[in-house]
Amino acid sequence: MKFTIMALQQRARTLAVYTFALCAGLLAAWAVHDHIQTREREIERQSEVDVLTRVVAAVDIEAGTRLDTDHLAVRDIPLPWVPGGSFDPGTVEHAIGGILTSDLRRGDILLDAHVTAETGSPISALVSSGRRAVTLPAAEINAVSGLLQVDDLIDLYVSFTHQGQHLTAPLLQGVRVLALGGSAEAPMSITFDTSEQNAIKLVAARQSGTLTAMVRHRGDVVISKESEPGDLAALMGIDQREVVTHAPIPILYGDRVDTALIPDGLSGDLPPSIPRASTLQDAP
Repeated sequence: MKFTIMALQQRARTLAVYTFALCAGLLAAWAVHDHIQTREREIERQSEVDVLTRVVAAVDIEAGTRLDTDHLAVRDIPLPWVPGGSFDPGTVEHAIGGILTSDLRRGDILLDAHVTAETGSPISALVSSGRRAVTLPAAEINAVSGLLQVDDLIDLYVSFTHQGQHLTAPLLQGVRVLALGGSAEAPMSITFDTSEQNAIKLVAARQSGTLTAMVRHRGDVVISKESEPGDLAALMGIDQREVVTHAPIPILYGDRVDTALIPDGLSGDLPPSIPRASTLQDAP
């Protein structure tokens, strides 16, 4: 019996030693794991930096390319690495349409120095040979320029007063919108692509009446014969040529009198090319 009790005590002491060793090992492992996690968090805090979202090249872009949205992307850039003159997504519209002045590799940050200040071709490059570009304020043609786009087709009508009547008649049909302009400081304007003759009509109508623009479908290029504009001068009643009355003026030539047809009000020396009347009168 005594032997049995001693054996049990020996086993209990051995089990206690194993249990203690196991607990000590687990505690040591937990301590090492906690220490490693603490160090990782500390390293992460040390490596954390503020970032800014900037516009970068989405693909390789060659110099001379006109930028559009397909060429660009956005990336988060660490604050210490953000260069001056870079674009954030809210200001990228200032770069769209600009000409790239140097090559960009994919991922390169886009700078304002990379884009030319000129964001479009000169208006003269848009005008075909023999055509004319006429720019009018949008307010003068009763057009809501915010609804118009380049290459839209419009019909122009002129309203004026003639012999006490208020008249409205077609002026030009199917006029193409060449460009739109204006800003917060300057009023909106519309540039039309017209022939030289129609440009003269447009300027004359602007001075003599009120213009109204009506938008037509881009595919509708048919000119209505029923409303085809006629001669603007006749339309406004200014094509009536005044009849110049000529009063006979006697001219003395020593021994005869000729009657020359001279317009009223003409004075001064008479040139030899003045036509003379066929009737001759003897001088007294």
